[in-house]
Amino acid sequence: MSGVSEQFWSIVKTILPLLAVLIILELVFGFLDAGEMLDLLAGSAMVTAGLFFFLQGVNMAVIPLGRIIGSELPQKTHTAIVVMLAFFLALVINVSDPAVHILAGHVGSVTAGDALPVWLLIACIAMGIGSFTLLALIRILLGVRSSHVFAAGYALVLGLSFFTPREFVPLAFDAGGIATGPLTVPFILSFGVGFASVLGKSSDDSFGMLGLAALGPMLGVMLLGVTIL
Repeated sequence: MSGVSEQFWSIVKTILPLLAVLIILELVFGFLDAGEMLDLLAGSAMVTAGLFFFLQGVNMAVIPLGRIIGSELPQKTHTAIVVMLAFFLALVINVSDPAVHILAGHVGSVTAGDALPVWLLIACIAMGIGSFTLLALIRILLGVRSSHVFAAGYALVLGLSFFTPREFVPLAFDAGGIATGPLTVPFILSFGVGFASVLGKSSDDSFGMLGLAALGPMLGVMLLGVTIL
């Protein structure tokens, strides 16, 4: 119970400074009316409650799910099945990640959904995360040094940036960061630790999975830009 209360107060401490700055700005400049101020306070309370329940759910379900699948399934079925299941789960979880929908929503509002359909962007990001999560697991299986994979991946990103329409390049880099959101990160990290441990690998082998997974959306969005050019 003490851990739950500590997590709640850590969220409150995160929200309060932002809320305090906004209230000070309101007192100095007066840019909000009474209704907007009430909306701000109510919204802050809902964000605090939402983050608390969201993190509780992640700790109770997503992290254990990743760890159990990564450590238990390889002992009960073929490794190839586990790797493909990780691809599918990473894809589905990423589609559900709120951070991805926020990015897609902003892109849709700017382009009016015509130049780049929201569903296509989400699908592209999710496929990138799934594919590169799979690649990260294959790297662990084969014992390939992560530095070599990162070097090849970012060299490919750099090369594609010369052929991708310029508006897709910053979007691709944003997609790489956004795609590793609050649902995707716990699953990939916990799965990687469990997967590496059951194979007798060092826990260090699981590090870098998230960075490698982030390359997927970057390359996916750039390839999408080249395709629709």
